[in-house]
Amino acid sequence: MHTVSADSEFLERVLAAGAILVNIGDIDILLEQILTEARFFTNADAGSIYTVEGNVLSFCHSQNETIISRGERIPYTRFTIPINKSSMAGYVACTSEILNIDDVRKIPEEAPYSFDDSYDRIACYRTRSTLTLPLTNNRHVVVGVLQLINAKADQREFIPFHNSMEPLAKYYATLGALALERAMMTRTLLMRMVNMTEMRDPKETGPHVNRVGSYSVIIYDSWAKANGIDEKDRVHNRDILRMAAMLHDVGKTGISDIILKKPGNLTADERKLMEKHCSIGAEVLRNCESAFDEMARDIALNHHENWDGSGYPAGLKGKKIPFMARIAAIADVFDALSSQRAYKDPWPDNKVTEEMEKLFIGKFDPDLKVHLISQLDALREIKESYPEQ
Repeated sequence: MHTVSADSEFLERVLAAGAILVNIGDIDILLEQILTEARFFTNADAGSIYTVEGNVLSFCHSQNETIISRGERIPYTRFTIPINKSSMAGYVACTSEILNIDDVRKIPEEAPYSFDDSYDRIACYRTRSTLTLPLTNNRHVVVGVLQLINAKADQREFIPFHNSMEPLAKYYATLGALALERAMMTRTLLMRMVNMTEMRDPKETGPHVNRVGSYSVIIYDSWAKANGIDEKDRVHNRDILRMAAMLHDVGKTGISDIILKKPGNLTADERKLMEKHCSIGAEVLRNCESAFDEMARDIALNHHENWDGSGYPAGLKGKKIPFMARIAAIADVFDALSSQRAYKDPWPDNKVTEEMEKLFIGKFDPDLKVHLISQLDALREIKESYPEQ
């Protein structure tokens, strides 16, 4: 059997993976990165990550190298499982113990947990070995569960996870839990700002801003890979973009309810007052003390500028519009067309795509068109992940 000892090389890989987590603020980017790095240092083919939400585990992210190598998308939906001992992840959440199982189809009958093979059947995949770890904070509270699937030998055959991995993997999981708690606090603060905006404008919902943030990251990531952006920079930019794009309309807190909640079309004068939300948002975010602050301000101020200079508030043209604001503008309009509004039903996918393609003439950066169109399937998956309540 292939073995991996906890030697200095493995230690270095774990420490390097943990160091990446401390600089990530957005919870979704963090969860994805916790899973990515853990799969790297354990040489796992696949994995999933869950967060504790009350008395259930919420399935957040899944990765599977085998399925991706087949040119297929990972079957992915958000779901929850009870925190009890009947599932492997639930057992780990209840007990704070590590579960290292050589073959999930040979779990002893007397074990309280069992393996659910429904995902394997849907994905045409075969899970063999699993290493399931609690994400436990410094108060010894489990805030999530990390499950790694199918350790790989050099020949790419699936093998068990060696026991010597467990201590360092547990240490990494603790680092992940601490980073996760910090990211949860950051998300809570962001959502409080969003909730203030939603009280004024019912369209600015939590699901809406989460979709805009996620869409922005997908479009940026496609562009960044195509343009050879270093992975470290790409992770950093994705992190702050995900959070900054969520605040694109924070300036609506300064717009009158008479305008925000008017059921019909706005007059020309009302439209000018509405357009001030960009400048108000920039004023709210004026004290730029970090890269996130700067990006959030750029997006709030400039996400209604148009490529041909016909937008507002300043009529910026072309590349004078900050790059991330150009991306957030695309994400915002895509969501507006795709979503239910008081004044409209969601447009069908083909009509949304057709309209977005038209808007790349004059409104949007034409160089970003391919990065929207090529990612439509991913964007639609995100839409399903953040439905309106």
